[in-house]
Amino acid sequence: MIDIYLLDDEILFIQGLKQLINGIDNCSVKKTFITPSSLLADLEMNSNLPDILFVDMKMPEMNGIDLSKLVIEKYPTIKVIGLSSYYSNVLIFKMLELGAAAYLPKNTTLERLEKTIHTAHNEGFYFEEISMKKANEDFFNTTNEPNPKNLTNREVEVLILICEQLTTQEIADRLYISQKTVERHRTNLFKKTEVKNVVGLVLFALKNQLITHSFI
Repeated sequence: MIDIYLLDDEILFIQGLKQLINGIDNCSVKKTFITPSSLLADLEMNSNLPDILFVDMKMPEMNGIDLSKLVIEKYPTIKVIGLSSYYSNVLIFKMLELGAAAYLPKNTTLERLEKTIHTAHNEGFYFEEISMKKANEDFFNTTNEPNPKNLTNREVEVLILICEQLTTQEIADRLYISQKTVERHRTNLFKKTEVKNVVGLVLFALKNQLITHSFI
């Protein structure tokens, strides 16, 4: 069961979202919060942390960016999904940069909500193509190095497949190698790129033009 917390200061919205998520297979909204302080107090006292936390980007007490940064740094096992009434290039980039698991508009479809939850939980991140396109166009127009961080051809192949959100088994099957070998390449990628999570690998690949938004 995927345990989920919701934080939003709009009570009707949060109740509606709770009902939708509870109708998704293997998902359960454990608690809802209308203020960042109440959420942080619960996380501090509760040893049973949620798997996923939905965070509204615009709140009077503390904005979603600052709260997400705090939660990601202090509770790295929690996958944070940002919520907003509109798409903002700056917000998308900031959430990526912080290591958030996903970013969703509040008018998203139930199908996309379900896919985002399950993919973020299983793979560590899920950013919709339109989000990646906006972020890519505005923030990733950097010149790529001929061989960034001296990655091997196989490491680049594994990196691209990670960005396509394939599982370890799927990557192994695609490249005709063992899961253990995939994990070794993944470990080397983290060491060479000096990033801490899968989102960091995606950012690295985008910045060095190893992938484009069409891969995401």
